Amino acid sequence: APAANDDEGDWTSTVAAPAPAPVPAAVASPPKDDKPLILVNFTKLSSGAIHNRFDPNACNDPVAKSALSKKILVEYDRYANDAALIASGDVRPCGASCWQAALAALRVERPGQYFAPVFPPATR
Repeated sequence: APAANDDEGDWTSTVAAPAPAPVPAAVASPPKDDKPLILVNFTKLSSGAIHNRFDPNACNDPVAKSALSKKILVEYDRYANDAALIASGDVRPCGASCWQAALAALRVERPGQYFAPVFPPATR
């Protein structure tokens, strides 16, 4: 017989939980009119000093991240076209229309590694 009080009943379920919604995949080639940017693995480029091990949506050292971001911005074209960084996945070309979904996917794929967008210089 079922318990009179739900707090005393069995809380297990024989029904499987629904599968989580799929994380949107990054668009391989953004639309031609999409503004380009790069998603950068700040953890790899800082030899592990910048990370998000304790919170997937935070950075452990915003000052160091800002300094490295400014360095990348000055040499944006070099980073955006670096074949080795692109091949390793530590720099990912992206478009303004899809970077947020791509960033969410990267945070799931590489937990603890801090990825963030770097937009091209305004004078481009």
